Amino acid sequence: MNYWHHHPEYELVYVHKGKGDLCIGNYLSHFQDGVLLFIGPNIPHHPFLTSAHDDNFEIVLQLKEDFMGEGFFEKPEMGQIKQLFERAKQGIIFGEKTKKHSEKKLLKLLKAPPFKRLVLLLDFLNDLTESSQYQIINTNAAALAIGTGDFNRMKHVYELVAERYMEDISLQEVADLTSLTIPSFCRLFKRLTSKTFTQFLNEYRVTKALQLLNTEDCSISSVAFDSGFKSLSYFNRQFKEITGHKPSHYKKAYKQLIAN
Repeated sequence: MNYWHHHPEYELVYVHKGKGDLCIGNYLSHFQDGVLLFIGPNIPHHPFLTSAHDDNFEIVLQLKEDFMGEGFFEKPEMGQIKQLFERAKQGIIFGEKTKKHSEKKLLKLLKAPPFKRLVLLLDFLNDLTESSQYQIINTNAAALAIGTGDFNRMKHVYELVAERYMEDISLQEVADLTSLTIPSFCRLFKRLTSKTFTQFLNEYRVTKALQLLNTEDCSISSVAFDSGFKSLSYFNRQFKEITGHKPSHYKKAYKQLIAN
């Protein structure tokens, strides 16, 4: 299921293996071998795991900000966890080492009786506060605040891009989809994502290109066209600008990584 949604709870997501796209607020990326992330309330996002196998699994914990009772995280002993929740309002992706160390604790937490589960949850959150391996993924937190009307407009745009990124999508088409003029749509989109629509579309296509480069033994030109770019030279420029690497260098480095 590929739909853009948000909810009032914090969400802790652990994907053991498998691959998927990360579309969280104004952040776009792709993961190849699982992920651990923590996102705050009302951050629009897509479902994360898009390809799973028999040995893969996903753990999702949803938490209300006051799940321990009003004022609990105001206690001095809870200061670090409170800061973790503040960072989660922008979205956090944890590094591979932290992800690997989390698996046993999360599985143990799920099997524990209610009281023990609560103790293990607090212990796990405390572990996350001690991790230095994390990335804040939405630096413009103010842009994540979105009303119902704007959320529905963006939902339609994101779904259109997800379904038709391989095709030409004009500004007039997305403006009509949101019942706005082109200038009004461009202002809204820039305010909510800190990007132009063209930048967002190119980033989405590059995310798909990364997935193809990671999973398929095909030519760079095939990857370019299969991810929606009509020009190989334009694809190379956008890929380098967005990832910091040339497509050929990225492909070579990934092959060396999986060979080791």
